[in-house]
Amino acid sequence: MRHPIDLEALGTLFVHRVAPVAALIHIGLSSSLIDQRSRPGGPWQRLFPSIFLLSRAGPSREQLVQAALLYAGEGAMLTAFDALYLHGMRSVLPTADAIHVLAPRNSGAWGHGTLRLERTDRLPKPALRRGFHVAPLERAAVDAIRRTRSIPDTKAILDEVSHYVGVQALRAELAMAPRKGTTLARKLLGDSPARQLELAVMDHRPPSVPQARTPQPVG
Repeated sequence: MRHPIDLEALGTLFVHRVAPVAALIHIGLSSSLIDQRSRPGGPWQRLFPSIFLLSRAGPSREQLVQAALLYAGEGAMLTAFDALYLHGMRSVLPTADAIHVLAPRNSGAWGHGTLRLERTDRLPKPALRRGFHVAPLERAAVDAIRRTRSIPDTKAILDEVSHYVGVQALRAELAMAPRKGTTLARKLLGDSPARQLELAVMDHRPPSVPQARTPQPVG
């Protein structure tokens, strides 16, 4: 007998076709039906525990980001490369690396292969970019730098972000960040480099905030 809910059209009810299991059960689906449809080869996919993609295609980066934030729970936000990209930074390209999410200390979520979940007591006030909560530019930049050992990439991120938030904001964020992974950035933003960057910011500050972007499909 046909299920009273149009399962093929169900994905259109959810942002990016990503649904928490609680929402699916709330509209009348059984746990056994959800499990059946999300088995390998089925029409749905389990992206994270209790988070499903109601499509057999993908997932795109945008769908993974949506799923990661839903899984991490209330108060979570994107940081590092995905956040910088959504802020419109041109020095950051789409990446297939794990999505870096900041979450409250009491979050019950855990990291997975495609999710780097960082519980912290130092959650900043998020910005909204393309419907996603993202960390402020300076926090996203420092978190991205912590994950790269490339001198050119670190310089590119610092240089671009400093034009929008200023060197002092980056230095203040670095002062509160873990020392692991930030040694290079601390050296680059030392007294002499900082003065050079500050002069550059004074000479050329973009007239407006960067244009936010939408995450692109991976692969």
